Formats: sequence, structure tokens, C-alpha cells
Amino acid sequence: MAVSPPRPPAVRLHQLEGFFHVATHQGYARAVAALPYAITEPALHQQVRKLERALGTSLLERAAGRRMHLTPAGRALYGFVAPYFEELDGVLRTLVDGEGGLLVVAAEPLYVDPLCAPAFATLRARSPGIELRLDELDAGEPWAAVRAGQADVALAIGGEVPRGIVYEPLGELGLSLVVPPTHAWAGRRGAPGPRALADQRFVVYPPHSAGRRFTELALEQAGVTLKVAAEASSAAAMESLVRAGVGPAFVPLPLSGLRRPRRRKRADGTVAFDVTELLRQFLELPRFGLYRRTGAISGLVQAFRGALEAQVKKPG
Repeated sequence: MAVSPPRPPAVRLHQLEGFFHVATHQGYARAVAALPYAITEPALHQQVRKLERALGTSLLERAAGRRMHLTPAGRALYGFVAPYFEELDGVLRTLVDGEGGLLVVAAEPLYVDPLCAPAFATLRARSPGIELRLDELDAGEPWAAVRAGQADVALAIGGEVPRGIVYEPLGELGLSLVVPPTHAWAGRRGAPGPRALADQRFVVYPPHSAGRRFTELALEQAGVTLKVAAEASSAAAMESLVRAGVGPAFVPLPLSGLRRPRRRKRADGTVAFDVTELLRQFLELPRFGLYRRTGAISGLVQAFRGALEAQVKKPG
């Protein structure tokens, strides 16, 4: 008489999803905030407990504070279910959007004018029926909006890449020195050297932002300690302060194939010096690119990435 194989445990998909989010965010409160449906912490606790009872083993254990860590059994299960839940949102988005729909792009402000705006114009010319939304990124992790489902992609300087997120580099980030119209440097033919920079106070990004870290590192490598005249949260705000005469500013510059004059007097009266080649003498230029979710890529995301790549490689 043939022996029937044992029946698998009665595990439900929503239990696995709850376990995945608790494990990913190392806690129930953060998991509740991340889940795509409304649920209370006690209800989420109950989901995980039912899953553990069905499997006959503990999956999570409390560590320091309120953080939850995976047990050996939990790590084994998480390794199996994580790719599914990480890629599910991208697959569903692809099925819903097809070649149309809404594309949401989160971008650090310095990429809006030279890259995002032309790329959006290209997409609109190809597909007039699509809807586009551009959100400016503030301080914080650039991939957070993508992981939370608030944006399809994020355009930002490269850095940490958490689980469930893919980073695709597009180009290098240079540096521009923007000088007020009335500043003594405005009449120079070339950018000032390190000795002159050491005596100047600058308009800068806020502490802990990518632009501030980049500027401090660049000056440090040139032997200059950054002195602050004022802080602003975006390149546009910084340049407004420069126009008003508060001080000069170093503004990160996404590089493309376009020819860049070393000195350029702009329509607003400010003068911009491209100091990228000077920067290369001291450090490897950082790279900027796209953050997106792992899994299937929608047609809109592919089209936007292609439009950005064309803009970056555009010949002078």
C-alpha cells in the first residue's frame, strides 16, 4: 500500500507577506507602515504567530530594543520569499501600465534642468498620452521613495543600494563654481586657485546631503576647509543666494557629451566656472544614475532611461 506524502503546512500568502515586511524592517511598527494594506500591529503579530505555528518553528526573535532578528529558520524562509515580494510590485506595475500610464520620477534638483526636462520632452513627443510627474528629492536616502512605492525611479548620486533596489549608473558628476555678478572673481578669466578658495565663505547644501559631502570632499582634497556663508536645500535656492550676492557656490554638475566652456557669463549676471578638470586632479569623480526596484521594468521606465542615456551621450 502506497504511503501518501505528508501534507504541506497550511501557510497563507498574507502571512508570508507580513513576515517578509517584519523581517525586512526589523520590527512590527515599521512593517505596518510599509505594508500596502491597512493593518494593526496586533493583527500583524497574529499573522506571524500563525505562520510560526503552522511551520512548528520560531522565525523571529527580539533583539536590542524593539528590533526583530531572524532565527536560522527565519533566514532560510526569508531567502526564499524575499525575491518574490521584492519583484512583485514591479511585475504588477508592468502589467497595469503597459506602454502608457503614469511615470513618477524623483530627482535631486541639480538633474532637473540638464537631464530630466529634456528626457520628459522626449517621452511626451513619442507618447502624448502618457502622464509624467517629477518630484524633487530632499535630504535623505534617494532610493527611499522608490522602495516605498512613491516613485518609479530616482535620479541621484550613487551610494548605498539596499535589498530590493537596483542602481544603474549613467554618468559622472563634475563641479561648477558660480560667482555673484559683483564678486571680485566675476572678472577673472579662469577659476580661482586653492589659496583664494581658502579665504572665501560659500553658499552650500545642508549638512549630511550628498551635494554637501561632495563639495567638502573636493575642497578637502585640494587642501581647503569649507567655510559657510549660507545654506540652501537645492541648487536653485543656492543660485538665488548667489545672484543676491551672498557668496559664491559650488554646484555639482552632471556631465554629458556637450562641450562645456571653462568660463560662462549667464543671463542672470552670474559667472560660472567649470572646475571639473581641476577636481579630477584630486579625486575620482562620483557617478550619478537611476535607482529602481528589482524585477520587471515597465516600458515607461525603459523609455525614460533611454532618453536620459541619449541626453548624457549627446555630442557637443
